[in-house]
Amino acid sequence: MFNLQLAWDRPAKINSQSEHILRVRIVPSGVSTQTLPLQLAVALDTSASMQGEKWERAKAACQELVAQLRPGDRLSLSGFADWVTPVVQNLQHNQGEFQAVLDTLVAEGVTRTDLALNWIKSALPPSSKAKVGIIITDGHPTTDSGEILEDISPLVEQAETMAAEGITLCTVGLGDAGDFNSPFLIGLSDRSAGAFIYADNPTLLATQLQDRLQALQTIAVEDATIKLDLAAFVKLKSCCQFRPDYLPLAETPTGEILLRNLRADISTDVLLTLEVSAQKQGQLSGSYTIAQIQLQTSEFSLTASAALQFTSSYREAQQINLEVDRDRLVWDINRFTTELAYVDDPLQTGELLSHIQAAALKSGQIAIAKEATQQLDDLYKTGRLTAHQATGLLRATRQLGDI
Repeated sequence: MFNLQLAWDRPAKINSQSEHILRVRIVPSGVSTQTLPLQLAVALDTSASMQGEKWERAKAACQELVAQLRPGDRLSLSGFADWVTPVVQNLQHNQGEFQAVLDTLVAEGVTRTDLALNWIKSALPPSSKAKVGIIITDGHPTTDSGEILEDISPLVEQAETMAAEGITLCTVGLGDAGDFNSPFLIGLSDRSAGAFIYADNPTLLATQLQDRLQALQTIAVEDATIKLDLAAFVKLKSCCQFRPDYLPLAETPTGEILLRNLRADISTDVLLTLEVSAQKQGQLSGSYTIAQIQLQTSEFSLTASAALQFTSSYREAQQINLEVDRDRLVWDINRFTTELAYVDDPLQTGELLSHIQAAALKSGQIAIAKEATQQLDDLYKTGRLTAHQATGLLRATRQLGDI
């Protein structure tokens, strides 16, 4: 069904401590790779701020999702504002029925995102399907009295718990990012192996959701984990999923990296930063296995040995794998743009934009470099970036893995 391909960024210099990037590529075997049916739960913000074009476009986008369902897919939908209003449950491909019930929803009230998360969890019980929740919202999460929720950490932690139960969460920020909490929505999707969609132009929401659903419909595995067995002198520093979508990852206390979804149509790339301690001067040059990589799912398990080339030659140690190094630079760009969404300090913002600009130029991402340059210029002129600028840059960089 899948196979593993490993690649290093460069050899290691004997007698020197160094950091290396190991790319773990999980490749689908071909047409025989079967996809899973989807169990979707869509929570649509029906608060008062959704009135107008955003409301009509959001309803139309949900109708397009139903039209795109395959025979085995099922969709449940609820509105959420002061409370959750279930609209349909386990709907199949039946757009006419769906449109009639969708028109019963009215945009009024506050934004109880906490209730939306609770409903998604209840609507996606354990099953053999790939379970995906989608939250579409244009505002900050609020209390029942309409005040902006100050402490959002319990909601982000809930998303992580849902991920452990097999639920992928995708979030949609609709309208200008200045009107909602981008870091919150990014955190929800990142913690649950999902995707954040910035739909600043409501007319494009349907297309963005259709593209995301098309990707979700290629999921072949929904419980993948990577287990590392490292040599005593090797330490994992950081990791991420780089393709097909960028996601920050972390090693669990049990030594696993929870990868979750594997697609049947495209390879999944995981990048690992490994610190390799200095080896004895007398060590001979050559290739040595320093890590065992095991891909585990409920259906199969794969293992590959990661052999790193050690050399006493400085010149040989600088022989860079340009493809892996370019992936590393784009990983840096994504780390910086994610951090950019969380900072308000102009000095930190300027430093991050400068890092993005430099990494983009080195990796050949000219459009990203130009955007970072423009935002630096705006920052110097006005002393701040808008939420739209920071969120738009993040949206652009998270798509770089597909290029």
